[in-house]
Amino acid sequence: MPHLRYSALVAIFMLMLCVPGAHAQAPEGGADGAIEVVVGPGAQGLELMAIPDATCKGASSTACAAVSDILRRDMTLSFIFKVIPSRTYLADPSLESLTDISWSDWSNVGARFLIKAEVSGPAPYTLKMRLYNVTERQVLVVRGQDASGVKERGLRAAVHRFCNGVLGTITGTAGVFHTRIAFASRVKPGVKAIGMMDMDGANRSGYIGNGSINMLPSWGFGGLLYTSFLQGKPEIYFGKKRLSSDAGHYRKVAVSRDGSTMVASISYGGQSDLFLMSKSGEIIRNLTNSPSDEVSPTFSPDGSKIAFVSSAAGAPQVYVMSVAGGGSRRVTHAGGYNYSPDWGINGLIVFAGMDNGTSDIFTVDEGGGSINRLTQNQGTNKDPSWSPDGRYVAFVSRRAEGSGVYLMSANGRYQLLVSKGGGRSNVAWER
Repeated sequence: MPHLRYSALVAIFMLMLCVPGAHAQAPEGGADGAIEVVVGPGAQGLELMAIPDATCKGASSTACAAVSDILRRDMTLSFIFKVIPSRTYLADPSLESLTDISWSDWSNVGARFLIKAEVSGPAPYTLKMRLYNVTERQVLVVRGQDASGVKERGLRAAVHRFCNGVLGTITGTAGVFHTRIAFASRVKPGVKAIGMMDMDGANRSGYIGNGSINMLPSWGFGGLLYTSFLQGKPEIYFGKKRLSSDAGHYRKVAVSRDGSTMVASISYGGQSDLFLMSKSGEIIRNLTNSPSDEVSPTFSPDGSKIAFVSSAAGAPQVYVMSVAGGGSRRVTHAGGYNYSPDWGINGLIVFAGMDNGTSDIFTVDEGGGSINRLTQNQGTNKDPSWSPDGRYVAFVSRRAEGSGVYLMSANGRYQLLVSKGGGRSNVAWER
């Protein structure tokens, strides 16, 4: 009974993901709700940044407040800056312009950087946003610092572009504040939908809600793929189009970053193997063909290898192999249950692992030589996904200070709840 066997595997898999975690002591909260967690030495401190309220020139107060809030939220989420509370400012922003800056007043509150914004209206708006290096008394040029013809619904995108540019100017690598995160969400017993939200947790919406079980979203071909039980057995869909068309039971699918290759975990009445598939859903060849279960494929940055989970060692562990097939090797040797890997552009594989009865987030290089822990004593943490720039990890956490989707810095030091709510799983960050 292939369907019953697969259902049993899914049930065991979901049960393991829901193992309750120990109650963790709540870590100290940083500015604007950022949770600062030190898990190892040598992490870089945050740069102090001031962001006064945007100046309104005929624009609605709602628009100006939105611009200010998004600027502060993005800079907090950068995990590079700490936004200084406005109540401590010495300068009076209403007496300044974008070109007339009281450098000493901003310096005396500790600001290394300053962002000011001006919103002119009525809609469509003109936005002027400027970045200043207070220490050097310089106005820095930022991509996206001027925008015109901005409609009300376009304010977020315009501010995100500027904030991406701020990170580009200061670090040399632009930000990803415009990207989205997909996730599975439990609607009621036996029903799971696919949701989507912006990186900062805003604009949360339902993407797929068909009254069935929908899970394991992944990005590819300019859209979203996922597994659905809509037809009675697990199938692969791209948007609302079903890609799988045979008797197989399909689990997670992964697409290489260049869109040239697709791999899925499929069961044909026995264990699950990894199969190479065409973009239209045809099976090309079996990549593993082993007596063990192989699931959860994820591509290396260059698309030449895949990391995946195999039961070959008797319990789930992370392995790496060439997409050409053969030569798989185990890369996680610590822990008895490691699952849900995601290979980042930085070359590291992030994964979840069971440790003393709870699930935490770790990283490992493809050689398996070094495993780093990113979460510890913070409840149950699972389903990690790298940001497209390798700066952050999104994951699902159930912890005392709030459950839902979190973001953390790549080293795990800074963590922030961006979307509160239970029943979330299978986080997937837009590539």
